[in-house]
Order: sequence, then C-alpha cells, then structure tokens
Amino acid sequence: MRRIKKEAVEYLDERFKISDDYVSFDQKNDIFNRASWDNQVNPREFFKSYDIANYKPKKAKGFDHWDYAFRNASWHLTDVVGEQNFDETGQVEGFTDYYTIQTSGSMEKAPLHSTQDTTARIKQAATLLGAGMVGICSLDERWIYKSKYNRKTDQSAPIDLPKHLKYVIMLIIPQDYELGKTYPTALSGAATGLGYGVGLNCANALAQFITNLGYEAIASLNDTGQSIPMAISAGLGEYGRHGLLITPKYGPNVRIAKVFTDLPLEIDQPIEFGVQAFCKICNKCADNCPPRAIPKGTPQSTPPNFSSLKGITKWTVNAEKCFKFWVGMNTDCAICIRVCPYNKDYTKWYNRLAIKLANSPLRKLMLRLDMWMKMGARKTSDLWWPIRS
Repeated sequence: MRRIKKEAVEYLDERFKISDDYVSFDQKNDIFNRASWDNQVNPREFFKSYDIANYKPKKAKGFDHWDYAFRNASWHLTDVVGEQNFDETGQVEGFTDYYTIQTSGSMEKAPLHSTQDTTARIKQAATLLGAGMVGICSLDERWIYKSKYNRKTDQSAPIDLPKHLKYVIMLIIPQDYELGKTYPTALSGAATGLGYGVGLNCANALAQFITNLGYEAIASLNDTGQSIPMAISAGLGEYGRHGLLITPKYGPNVRIAKVFTDLPLEIDQPIEFGVQAFCKICNKCADNCPPRAIPKGTPQSTPPNFSSLKGITKWTVNAEKCFKFWVGMNTDCAICIRVCPYNKDYTKWYNRLAIKLANSPLRKLMLRLDMWMKMGARKTSDLWWPIRS
C-alpha cells in the first residue's frame, strides 16, 4: 500500500478524469428517492416490508419470520432516530438530511496542543465508538449534493451545510462477515442494518464529542454528500468495479459514516494498493450480478441513467436494474460484496497473504485460487442460525 503524494483534488481529477461538464449530484435522482416520485421506479412492497406487520415470507431459506424479524430489528434505531421528525418536516435524517440530535456543547473551546495530537485523539475516540478505520479529508464541494430531497413534500432545497466546516472525518464501519455470506436474503439484510446502526452511533457520538470540546460538528450517513469519493480522499480505500469502496482492512464489506467539522485536523492522503489493476482482470461481481447491473470492460464516462454521475470516468452500476432486483426479492442484495475477492476475514493469515497476491503481479494467480476454492460462495441461513433441536 502506498500513499499518494498529491492533493486529493488533483488525484481524483486524474484518477477519474473528471471533466468540465461535471456537476454535483441532485439527491432527488438517487434511486431510493426516485421511488417516491418516479413512476418508472416501482418499489411495490419493498419499503413496507421493513414494518414486520407487512413482511411476506417466502419458501426460500433466509426469508422466514425469524429472518425478517431480525433484519427489521437491526434497522430499528436507525429508522426511529432518522424519521423522528418526518411527520412534521419530511426529513429522513441520515439519508436525506444530516442529523440534528446533538445537544449544546461547551461555550469555551478546549485547548489544542497541536493538530497532530488533536487528530490522534479524534481517531482514537472514533475507533472506540465503533469505526474500523478513520480518515480525514478537506471538504470538496463537488461531492456535496446539488440539493436535498424531501420525500414528503416532493420538493428539493439547497444543502444548508455551514461553509466554515472545512474538514470531514470519514468513518469506515465494518459489517459482519459471516452474516454477509448469506446474501441475498432477508437475514443478510441485517448486516446492512447493523452497519448503519453502528454508523449512526459512531458519527453522532463523535460529533457530540467535538461539540463538547467547543467546536462545531455535524453527523451524517448517506445524506448531504457522496461518501465514497470523500473516503478515497481520506485515504481509506480505492474504488471497485462494483461501484463500492474497497478498503485494505475489510474489503468492500463496509458502511461509511462521516462528520463535518471546523475542528482543525491533519489531512490524510489517498492510497493505492492495486485495486484498479485487479478489478480490470476480475469480473466476479459482474458475472454474479443477477440483473447484470455491474459493467464489464473499461470505465466509462457516460452513465447508464440519470441516477448516476456524469462527467466522471468510472465503472458505474445501473441503479435502475439493481433496485428492481431488490424489489423483486423484497430485501437488499449485495451479492457483489459477497463474491468480491477482496471480501475476506483479514484476521486470518492466509487471507492477508491473498490480498498481497491480489496487489502484486501474481494477481491472476490469486484470482484463480479464489475461484478454485469457491471463496464468496453463498452460505444458507440455516447454517448461520444455531442448529434447531
């Protein structure tokens, strides 16, 4: 793994060939928001199934009452906290709006010995609060949404992020590896819900910590701005063919949270550890994607539809095809995470060796071994639950 000795803005410009016609993404066009206003995106019973009264069991393993009950429970706090003001304002904090649950902090600013010391303390606190990795980047306005979308009023509004919040603390939240082996099932949807739950707590507690120090901080999950380019800027991973962040510690099996702040911090540099070269020869995510939503071939500058960025050259997942498959299953998919050769338990020495091979001239050997050993094979839910007597 090597640190890129360039400013993040310059690195991303070169890495993704960002053109002059690039514009910030309009949150209204996110595929989940389109389900609220676009008749071409029919969510049917997808969102309703997250209320256990509306779940519909299937004969397939991983879709019974136990599985839906656990999946929905994993989302409980994220939903309750995020939608506490929905009836009044239409806000879905963490997904269309940043969180507003911080209490007033200190009127005096805590003494700062140095930006190095401050950064080390913030990263230590974030790790204890549940982050598996932590990085810092400067705020790049290009990744802030053009506007935010209100699902209740069907209206868009400017992003009201204070301009003096110049730093972004990026938080990598690892998801459960064994549970992820059961993708795609209602049961495996709990891996996603649990990830968001930890991210909710980690980001909000860290923002409150900074507020208590006398500085300003705003906690965020998927709202306000695009997390993946900011995480790349913060040196937390690289971009994969499946459109996900691939981290050196957890592969793509993560969720991302963030905290915007004015607390002076040291900026991290982007990293490279061979992901682009590996993804060029590996098509496991594309080959295993049932709706064929993941592209093969080289990165392209033209997006498949308006739910994706334009003016940037990258592998882009067809969000319309992807979400339609989710709706058909009545749960999220993430087969692409399960089969990705970077999705491994890196507490095991042989998996740490595997990633070294993937990031070396022997990457083709690693890919063949990954396929021969059937890494990423699906695990049935009855093997995850304790054996029934």
